[in-house]
Amino acid sequence: MDNVYVRAGHLHSSGYIYRNRTAVKALDVVGTSSAGILELWDTDVPPVTSGTYVRSGTTVTVTDTAHGLKTGDVIGISFEPDTGVIATPGNYEITVVDADTFTLTDINSGTIANDPDCRYVYSNSDQTEARWMATWHTAATDIFFNGFSVPANGLLARKGVYVYAENLASVNVYYG
Repeated sequence: MDNVYVRAGHLHSSGYIYRNRTAVKALDVVGTSSAGILELWDTDVPPVTSGTYVRSGTTVTVTDTAHGLKTGDVIGISFEPDTGVIATPGNYEITVVDADTFTLTDINSGTIANDPDCRYVYSNSDQTEARWMATWHTAATDIFFNGFSVPANGLLARKGVYVYAENLASVNVYYG
């Protein structure tokens, strides 16, 4: 039997669950009549939500006005679908093209051309990079309780646990 106590955080929208080092052990979500997205971020700053992207082959090009990033930065990033296809969420080193555009190399390949939205984090406050941890999608009309356990010791958050919630009625995150 595990002698580690678990805490819980509850949200109805995006926000922090915990602002320190911890491990996410499980989560549950209740959807709405619209398709929903749940993302977990290991970050001390909320994700930027103003970016859009395209993908050609393995090159993902992100556009975000005055992004402030530099070549070599490692960002955590998650993508909205475009006709059922998304770029691969993850943590990527970027190459800056200009003040409003940067690229990254996706681990998968394909074409996405309609400028869907993306979210990303960058923070290197304590020489520990902020990062994407996980993404879950709910189908439209999935208004039921959906529980997810995380195997092994959980998802390690070194900075804190931020939840991005879109079209979700509630989110519970269990951590410790």
